Amino acid sequence: MLSKKLINKKLGQGAFAMARQVKELKKTTDNSKIINSTIGTFFDNNENLLIFDTVEKIYKELPPVDIFGYASGVSGSAEYKEAVKKDILSNHLDLFTKTKTYIDVTATAGGTGAIHNTFKGYAEEGDTILLPNFMWEAYVNLSQANNLNYQTYNLFDNNSFDLKDFSEKILTLIKKQKKVIIVINDPCQNPTGYSLSFEEWEAVIEILKKASSYGEVILLNDIAYIDYDFRGKELSRKHFSLFANLPKNIFVILAYSMSKSFTCYGLRSGAQIAISSSQEIMEEFSYSSEFLCRTSWSNISKGGMAILSEIFNNDNYLNEIDANRIEWVKLLKERAKVFLENAEKENLNHCPFKGGFFITIPISEHKEKILKYLIEKNIFVLPLKNGIRVAICSVPTEKLKKLPKEIKKAIDNFQI
Repeated sequence: MLSKKLINKKLGQGAFAMARQVKELKKTTDNSKIINSTIGTFFDNNENLLIFDTVEKIYKELPPVDIFGYASGVSGSAEYKEAVKKDILSNHLDLFTKTKTYIDVTATAGGTGAIHNTFKGYAEEGDTILLPNFMWEAYVNLSQANNLNYQTYNLFDNNSFDLKDFSEKILTLIKKQKKVIIVINDPCQNPTGYSLSFEEWEAVIEILKKASSYGEVILLNDIAYIDYDFRGKELSRKHFSLFANLPKNIFVILAYSMSKSFTCYGLRSGAQIAISSSQEIMEEFSYSSEFLCRTSWSNISKGGMAILSEIFNNDNYLNEIDANRIEWVKLLKERAKVFLENAEKENLNHCPFKGGFFITIPISEHKEKILKYLIEKNIFVLPLKNGIRVAICSVPTEKLKKLPKEIKKAIDNFQI
């Protein structure tokens, strides 16, 4: 009875399923003996969920109509859209105006909704999209849900972004399809924690310009972890200046999320931020994205949008959150330092890491056996197609000290 397009489309043992497994284990096992490195939510060193006090205060003081009422518009409230622009593009708005670069925002069900809308709105069924070889596995699920194929570009050339492979994959694909959607999750890539330098972004833009001579280029920049970039707020957003005055057949969409930046995980508040030098493309985006929202989730949480609107209407709120986030980034830096120093002691290989929530250990063989070995020791890490992800955001610093040794033991146990 199931639609043919959904036959054999099923989720694997992802982060949420593993988290449920950990929850059951905690009923019979002392939590001090469990390392849970599965879900990308931020916990303190006592393993309590970190939530901004300011955000909680704003939410609790909202009038009931702003929590329980329908949002004023399928594509999001005007106040929310302006807040999103201020949060991400405030330093570049003058540049965009001078260069006649257009911006529009559509509210989506989290960053995931922004990705879904982009795939559904800009790829033809059966098209191939381009994803990184180390990636958030939901990209694959979202491509499958929209009847798309995917290829991967190699993320790393030693400790840098692999510009050569990126260029070759894009040019080959666009010459065949005349249109290509490329996903770059940056900064603080999930799952590796890599962030492109500004110079690498300059090179990426030149590659996109070259590709645009063969067809239409849609760049989807997933910025879910942008506010945990160790370089700071200004540098994390610096590359957006490169999106001004691009050729008209290069269309940029930023997948924005309140989940991590404002600890609003469950409110499912996000946005597509569209950037183009073509007014016609922006008009198409405006009506098509509204249609896609209406036919997917209708409109998003009014409470989530109200929180962001309040934050960007009150400098005190924004300053409090920014100050708290700086302290949280310090905690992430401390955890990363502890894990990476111990990984070096154990000779444990890892992908290049620059900042954010995650570190990835590449594994080419015996992954299932390694995972089983770790679970038997009450250690839970997220399996990837080509490795395992360690969520330093959710593991206390003390537990991270011993985790590299246990992972190295597990890997060595199955080496021939």
